[in-house]
Amino acid sequence: MLLPRFLTALIGVPLFLWAIWWGQIPFFILFFGVTMLALYEYYTLAEESAWPVSKNLGLFCGALLSVSIFLFGTKMTPSSHSKLEIFFTPAVFSSILVILATNALLKKEKENAFIDIAVTFLGLIYIVWSLSHLLMIRDLRPDGKWYTLFLFLVIWALDIGAYGGGRKWGRTKLAESISPHKTWEGVLTGTLCSLGVALLCQSIFLKTLKMSETFTLALVIAGLAQVSDLSESLFKRNVRVKDSGNLLPGHGGILDRFDSFLLVSPIYYYLLVLLAKSS
Repeated sequence: MLLPRFLTALIGVPLFLWAIWWGQIPFFILFFGVTMLALYEYYTLAEESAWPVSKNLGLFCGALLSVSIFLFGTKMTPSSHSKLEIFFTPAVFSSILVILATNALLKKEKENAFIDIAVTFLGLIYIVWSLSHLLMIRDLRPDGKWYTLFLFLVIWALDIGAYGGGRKWGRTKLAESISPHKTWEGVLTGTLCSLGVALLCQSIFLKTLKMSETFTLALVIAGLAQVSDLSESLFKRNVRVKDSGNLLPGHGGILDRFDSFLLVSPIYYYLLVLLAKSS
């Protein structure tokens, strides 16, 4: 089990570090692929569990939303009220809801039509909207590259620490009915590792952050990442599968690998914006 995980990381980590470093089109292409594959896994599992869902239409809307956020997401700032770009992504959101509602009205099977809208739209919010904040984080000036690297390193440290600590010292179950292998000991070990890596990052390349700000951001990331991980585990419980897919040996599917980022990315982005406004 450890060898496939290691080999996947050996290929994946340099690829993501390269994309983070370059940003712009390379970063968008990589995370557009990640987002769409994760959304595909979500819709496929929902479909296989007989949940009402419009898979193909949802994928189309997801691609539309992701491109919109890449092109115009960072224009949605208070200083841009006079520009048309500020309205583009909200307009896309509204249009998607209209598209899904119209599609539901046109279906022959009307019994679960509104549930179809809910399940399809949830995928767009839960996966596309959440992960697209990574594009917005990377586009922050002047330290978007470093903020993005910080987020990835802290979450990777959390995952490694929680996995290792849970295997060695894990006794007290965290949420056995949702994820039977997660323990409070793993949570503690992972959180300590993430805090250590965060402070190391601050001393090396994020000197613009105060130590208190770094500590706060790391705690928020570590806490929300574990809630986010559990939320994806709960989804898998509901659709009765162990992994969201088998694309990544030793890691499961794309949604499994990026589940920690789902709830973290938006909150982390808005915290960074608040810090920039207050400085």
